[in-house]
Amino acid sequence: MRNHIGSIFSFMTGAVLYLVALAVPSAFADTTVTLEQPVHFTNAEGSDVVLPAGDYAVEPAEAWLRVTPSGRQTVDAALLEAQSATHEESLTTPMALSAEGEQPNTHHLALLLPDGKRLEAIGSYSGIRSRGTLSLLTIQRLRTLSSTSQSTTPTEFSTPLFGGSGGNRSYNLDCGNQSVLVGVTYKSGMWLDAIGIICQQVNPQTGALGNEFTRGPVGGSGGLARPTRCNQGDVVQGISVLSGQFIESGFLPCSPWLPAQKMPEFSTSTECRTGSGRCVAQFGTNYSSNSGRFHCPSGKVGKAIRGRHGIYIDSLRFVCDFWDK
Repeated sequence: MRNHIGSIFSFMTGAVLYLVALAVPSAFADTTVTLEQPVHFTNAEGSDVVLPAGDYAVEPAEAWLRVTPSGRQTVDAALLEAQSATHEESLTTPMALSAEGEQPNTHHLALLLPDGKRLEAIGSYSGIRSRGTLSLLTIQRLRTLSSTSQSTTPTEFSTPLFGGSGGNRSYNLDCGNQSVLVGVTYKSGMWLDAIGIICQQVNPQTGALGNEFTRGPVGGSGGLARPTRCNQGDVVQGISVLSGQFIESGFLPCSPWLPAQKMPEFSTSTECRTGSGRCVAQFGTNYSSNSGRFHCPSGKVGKAIRGRHGIYIDSLRFVCDFWDK
């Protein structure tokens, strides 16, 4: 459910990063949070909603949290599914807290009200959630994690999740620290049966690309195995995917790696053809059309592919980050 709000709230003070207050600040300032990367939450209708990085005003809306983008973000306000609890903080105005969770891939957004009520939404960075109910954090733990988050700001950029909601296993194919994505291995028939990644190490002194290694594959056993990678000296800097209930096909735009700068040459070119020298040949079997193209932000490079799988690859998300993350 989306609430279209025509005006943006004005605040008495500016947004404070993650709003970690050691004393009770002035009214309204404590109800703005900053998300440093996109976070997936469940909305009031039970569907997935992605809040892009940015500043958000947080307020109660019966059993939900209403988050309203600040500034010039082109995102509507949203109602987030929230768990209700209590707190013992002494407050005269509401206070919002935002922090990376103790469990991997989780983010907590909590609103503490002066009457002792607490609403807390738990989201994820990947869009993949635990089947069980996640525990709420203690207020002290929220404060601690929020404070820590200021010095360990996540740098990942990830695309929306392509594909369907099925799959009985999650996967995280990640090149890891000081390595970059240069291609994929895959099996395909009617759909993408399996996928793995091809990574290349980066020399931390010279920035030169070095040894290759693979992660995976994950998925089913059907289909014919094939590798596909960037030209030597190029790295993956984007993705385009065709999907429905499962992943069908896609391609990975490549850019030259610049050793001296330890980053790829930034490009958002829409031209991507097999054999062009700037693309990985398509993976999968249906190349008739693809989704909108996603490119890594300047300075970042392809690092990981995540999603869910069963006997096919049900879903896929592409992740960019700095080479040494």
